[in-house]
Amino acid sequence: MKPSVFLLFAILCITSCQHNNTLQQLKNIDSIANHGGDKSAMVMLENIAPVTLEDQECVAYYWLLKYRTQIRLHKKIDSVEPLEQSITYYKKHKNKEKLARAYGYKAHVLQDLGDVRNASLALKNAEVLIADNPKEKELAFHIYTNLANINFNSKELDFALKHSKLALKTAYQSNNISNISYAFINMSSAYYTMNNKDSASYYIRKCESLIKKIPVTEQVAFYDNIGLFLIEKDDTSAMDYLMKAYKIQPTPYTYRGLARIYYKKGERDKAVEMWHKALKTDNLYLKEEILQALYDSQREEGAYKEASETAMQIAELKDSIAQKEKEEDIRGLQEQFEQNQKRKEERHLFYVVVSAICVFLLIAIATSVYLLYRNTKGKKKLAEMIRHLEGYRQQLKVLEQEGKSDSKEVEKLHQKIATLQARQGALLQNGKDRYEEIAQGGTTLRWSRSDFDDCIEYYRTVDTPFVTHMEQDFRHLSSKYIFFAIMEHLGKTDEELQHMMAISQNTIRSYRSRINKAQITT
Repeated sequence: MKPSVFLLFAILCITSCQHNNTLQQLKNIDSIANHGGDKSAMVMLENIAPVTLEDQECVAYYWLLKYRTQIRLHKKIDSVEPLEQSITYYKKHKNKEKLARAYGYKAHVLQDLGDVRNASLALKNAEVLIADNPKEKELAFHIYTNLANINFNSKELDFALKHSKLALKTAYQSNNISNISYAFINMSSAYYTMNNKDSASYYIRKCESLIKKIPVTEQVAFYDNIGLFLIEKDDTSAMDYLMKAYKIQPTPYTYRGLARIYYKKGERDKAVEMWHKALKTDNLYLKEEILQALYDSQREEGAYKEASETAMQIAELKDSIAQKEKEEDIRGLQEQFEQNQKRKEERHLFYVVVSAICVFLLIAIATSVYLLYRNTKGKKKLAEMIRHLEGYRQQLKVLEQEGKSDSKEVEKLHQKIATLQARQGALLQNGKDRYEEIAQGGTTLRWSRSDFDDCIEYYRTVDTPFVTHMEQDFRHLSSKYIFFAIMEHLGKTDEELQHMMAISQNTIRSYRSRINKAQITT
């Protein structure tokens, strides 16, 4: 038996050590990546075979790091299936920070794969999680920014603006200039598309002062947006910004902007060239705008055959957009998600309130039971004392009748009687002192529970029938309520009761109501 126990202990130790070593290795990789070493991190991750990872925590952490590194290095990812292991694990263990990251990476991959609907759903799940983690400003910024971009590309401009504002707020909180710039450009784009030119202009101007503070490769989006905004005001300045973007890495937006400027200048061939380059975009709404511009130019030039073909392309594209909007329903998806989340929060609040009420009731019941027990215990103690006194006196009488007045037993009985009388006398004396204190205009503000008990016991010697009536004809009244009843019985006014018990008129009404309800009816 002993060797088996030892073997089991050894296996557990080895397994634990392997887990700790692998986990530490993954933490080191995470740290390296966080300090700009994504390529080194990828090499280290490639040297770990995921099939050899038997521990679920290590598997979840591995795939989380693997997806993050692949995304940062712009690697092509064909599936989110391995990442689902991370999501399942972190959901089960309520690790909100890592779960939010996993949802964020899942959304990124799904967007690249063209599954915008499920990407949106993943981002909405991440959004809920980051709301409970105010320290994760960088993560929150990326979640809000991706939601803003998805909504902007789906023409849900109010949602795009809402999330752009949230992104800007988190960017300010972390004081990240690059993030602040991106939030500005997203807000300017949303306002511009909503035809709010003044607000768009405000954020464009803010962008201009920050462009040089961000890496060159990230400046293209800013030059594109500023250039497109300036086209209607100043072709020369617009061309300058768009050419800056063109020299770094042109986007479909760069080509679209340049095409508009060339066409306005009468350089139709260059404009057509730019439009055709811009048509390589995956953004169907942008593609529709470009085709429409191309169609208008063909009509103006009298190229009716070409215009007819372009018109057919536009019609087909509109059908595709309508089908896409119907299938994705980005607005409906988000609204439904938020409604479900609201219902969840309401259910949670309901359970919290019900639990609080139950706890309060349990405390109230426990308090009532305790007060009843304490009150009953005090009365029993006094009654027991009286019984003992009567018993000792009876024994003493018997011994005296038997002629044993000088025996040690009689002496002991006298001592016991004296002790009990002293205890009883102390209680009654304290009760008398408290009773007289009230009679002289004092208050019960500093009284203890035993003071109320002693005062009632003293009053029993004054008016035994009334005290007995309160104890026998009323159910479970505490000493404080009986004291209140005694004072009313003595003819104390409401003003006097308020003073002596340091209570309000409402409390007096509550005392009377409680006493009336406690009366036993026959």
